[in-house]
Amino acid sequence: MSLLDEINDNLVTVFQLDGQPVRGRAIQLGDALNKAIGPRYPEPVARMLGEAMMLCAIVARSLKFKGRLLIQCHGTNDGAISLLLADCTTDGGIRGYARWDDDVLKQIELDNRNPGAETLLGGGTFSMTIDQGDNMDKYQGLAAIEGEHLSDCAEHYFAQSEQIPTQIRLACGQIKEPGKDLVWRGGGIMIQKIAGDELRGDTENAWVTAQSLFGTISDAELLDPDLTQNRLLYRLFHEYGVRVVDRASIEAKCTCSRERLENTLKSFETKALEDMVENGEIKANCEFCNTDYVFTLAEL
Repeated sequence: MSLLDEINDNLVTVFQLDGQPVRGRAIQLGDALNKAIGPRYPEPVARMLGEAMMLCAIVARSLKFKGRLLIQCHGTNDGAISLLLADCTTDGGIRGYARWDDDVLKQIELDNRNPGAETLLGGGTFSMTIDQGDNMDKYQGLAAIEGEHLSDCAEHYFAQSEQIPTQIRLACGQIKEPGKDLVWRGGGIMIQKIAGDELRGDTENAWVTAQSLFGTISDAELLDPDLTQNRLLYRLFHEYGVRVVDRASIEAKCTCSRERLENTLKSFETKALEDMVENGEIKANCEFCNTDYVFTLAEL
């Protein structure tokens, strides 16, 4: 496939610098991210949530088994965001949820018009959990929330838990499309250094050069709906002969369902269900996709 082929949004692209010890992944999300974020979050919270979901998608699409990757950020009392959750299945379904304090957020915005991760979360912990499915062990790595981007936290994670030199750049923001309201878009690139060996020799100089080229990426380029991943990769790394290895799609997809919730509620004792009834109905809401489910007591 030609690097200059035009491609659509909502994809993770795997690439390799030919003859160089550098591999990477690029992500470009349009309506999938806009749907996954939804309309309920304040702008700074939505931006952090978008970054978390993009990180999930980039990493989850590299897993070699059927499962999912979960990112959790637990903030402190000094921050506006107390909890940030995002996950992506290995099939490419993303979803996310955030819990925040409006009063604290408004106070932070008085002092900072564009607060980042460390400010919004007040520090705290960042974790990645790899879930391989039922009856399988889960693997979790932790890192401190440091820096103004979740990509900074992820770089610390890879350095500490995986010992893989990694650079990540993410951009999440709202853009105005012709004939539409403001919509959320996101884009990002991750590069990683491949360890040297007898065949490759020392890989440090090549990694430093790749980092320098990587550092020229702008948020505007990552969010430009007219700039495809192929063209961005070519713009950055054409001197190396960048090669697309694989592509995988991403969609906004929650795992909740009426049937699953109904089965859960049916496991409750009758008295507990009766206590949940309001105006003759039992209502439940999915915190991820914000879908409301309504049941009658007779159904359960």
